[in-house]
Amino acid sequence: MAGDSQFGPAPDFSVPSWTQPHTARDPLALREAIDVALRGGEGPGSTYARVLRPLLAEQADGAVAGGGGPIADERRALVRSATQAALAELVAHLPVSDEGMGRGAAVLVPAGVLGELDGRALADALDAGGWVTELVALDDSADAVVSAIVAARAEVVVAPCGDAAQVLASQRALSLLRRATAPPLIVGVAFAEAASPSGMAADHVVGTADALAPLLARRIGRGGHGAVPWGVRLGRDAAGLVVAPIGLLDPASVARLREIVETRRTLYPKIVLDLRELMAADAPGLLALVAWDVELPWDPTVAALGDPRTVAALAEAGLTGALPLAAALS
Repeated sequence: MAGDSQFGPAPDFSVPSWTQPHTARDPLALREAIDVALRGGEGPGSTYARVLRPLLAEQADGAVAGGGGPIADERRALVRSATQAALAELVAHLPVSDEGMGRGAAVLVPAGVLGELDGRALADALDAGGWVTELVALDDSADAVVSAIVAARAEVVVAPCGDAAQVLASQRALSLLRRATAPPLIVGVAFAEAASPSGMAADHVVGTADALAPLLARRIGRGGHGAVPWGVRLGRDAAGLVVAPIGLLDPASVARLREIVETRRTLYPKIVLDLRELMAADAPGLLALVAWDVELPWDPTVAALGDPRTVAALAEAGLTGALPLAAALS
């Protein structure tokens, strides 16, 4: 049940060694705080919980307290932009594994800027572990949320529970989900020891996203039985993001890849698709990439790595010049 002690002690939220910046609207201050936290041994999940999230919550509360209007809207937009950029910086520090390769996960996303960033942080952590992650908004009915989770074939559902409002937002949907014949593993992430998820309908509650990987490894282990696994690895290249799909490239996997890239497109100046780890990239998958580029033009922010294997595959499919190519990774 929630907070099962067999997965280690509760996270230590003693006073960290870094100093919080005074405003979430100062990107340099946020980056400096992140660097200090990471150098001091903080994991990326803990850094999000201790550095970014409190500032975002404080600024969001201030915007609400200040009422509506252009000034409040501008404040929320600035906070959101700065925090998204800082969250993107943490991707390079996420531990990468193939524990979830080819397996489905769902992250519940509460309404509001804070819920949106919480969901993105948790999805990034799962993506780094190879999970095929579906973001499910909680602004729909509980039945619709459960239907989306079932459609995603999620083996694990992760829900933010950083405050009473977030617990309440997911309570009905998770209660319905637990009544299923074979429900997924449900994990709440509290982000802080002070959170009190007493009504959380979860199998376990952890302090930060850093605790997800060891918990999932112990509870559900590796997948990979039967079908060829599919997943992605995320990495950084200078100021950009590298997305490396693994497995087979077909229209279904391109749809997943498209969702992963498009949900991050505004966060990075450049995203490179590295196709070198694919087992196969046949014509239908390559055509799906081209169709994606036609519908949502890649250039100038998205490109495929122009390695010899990818160039040859495009040529064999009669698609030479059909996709923007990046010369090399730095």
